[in-house]
Amino acid sequence: MRNFFNDDLKKQVKPGMIIAAFTVLLIFFLINLNSIWAIIGEFIGAIKYLFYGIVIAYILNQPMKLIETLIAKKCKKESFIYRKKRALAIILTLILMLLLIIVIASIVIPNLISSLTSLISNISSFLINIFDNIDEIFIYFGIDFRMEDIGSVKELINMPWQEMVSQVLNILSKSAGGIMANATDFLSKFGIAFTGFIFSLYLLADKETFLRQLRKVVGAVCGYHVTKIIFKYAHKTNEVFSNFISGQLTEAAILWILYYITMRLFGFPYPELIATIIALFSFVPFFGPIAAMFIGAVLILSKDALSAVWFMIYFQILSQLEDNFIYPRVVGNSVGLPGIWVILSIFVFGDFFGIFGMVIAVPCAACLYSLASELVNMILKKRKLKITETDIEQMK
Repeated sequence: MRNFFNDDLKKQVKPGMIIAAFTVLLIFFLINLNSIWAIIGEFIGAIKYLFYGIVIAYILNQPMKLIETLIAKKCKKESFIYRKKRALAIILTLILMLLLIIVIASIVIPNLISSLTSLISNISSFLINIFDNIDEIFIYFGIDFRMEDIGSVKELINMPWQEMVSQVLNILSKSAGGIMANATDFLSKFGIAFTGFIFSLYLLADKETFLRQLRKVVGAVCGYHVTKIIFKYAHKTNEVFSNFISGQLTEAAILWILYYITMRLFGFPYPELIATIIALFSFVPFFGPIAAMFIGAVLILSKDALSAVWFMIYFQILSQLEDNFIYPRVVGNSVGLPGIWVILSIFVFGDFFGIFGMVIAVPCAACLYSLASELVNMILKKRKLKITETDIEQMK
């Protein structure tokens, strides 16, 4: 009697089962992220040097690859620079990272702290100005209503803001002092981070060997076909995440520079603070820019009502520039996820993991979408079914 589960059928079914199992495990991991993260935390405690090294290497790998590719294109294979392109790429990446840290520490952070200090120290007058300017808008449009008619507004203005701010600043200063006072703990954490950094340099210098050894270990445990599938989807996942993260970071930097310079030119208040808010909120698709616009408008409303209106118009103009020119060229279609799934993923991941979930929603959903699409296509192919555009049109 012929065995139904012959070798050919097993070869067709096995990849589909592996993809389905991998998808289920990924969904389970995301749903139970907090519990799994606690277990992982215990394990990481034992291998934290390796973990920090891998994280740092993953962050530095993207700019290093770009620099190494440029060196390979510009230099001849016989040249000394080409032979040492990996070492030069690592050195140039570290120099660029150091310059970025210096710029942020010397220019961005002091101006940001200055804006926040000014805002916090005058929070009572800040609220009064906002409500007065809202009243001006009501008067301009002939609306017979004043903000002071709302009892909670008076209570909000009359709260002891200065005392509350002083208490918060005292708590923060004591916490910072306590951290610096515990020199042993500080040096221990610095030592762990520094060791991880050194380890990351070794990983970057010889990453091909590390990946080859990892592949051998997985192959010895799981077999050739399973290892091939695992590394195929691991490569896809890495590509989606690395492209998304590098693209979003580049876009955030461009947005900060663009908004900071143009806000300075147009004379809007709080340019450093608002530009930083816009850059940070750009990591959350759809909802982030809207929230950033309203926060910026409220901050400017404390100075002038008309400027707040002009800011919203100005923001919409620059948003069109970003959507049509900056985002497609910097981030592009790196995740390959339809718009409807982007919105749905933000809601679902945001519900499970909060703000962090909204940030990672798009790349995570893109990975799940890619796995599910391939699984569906494999099942359709096995059943010899083909869905054409004509079939879709007939279903409308």
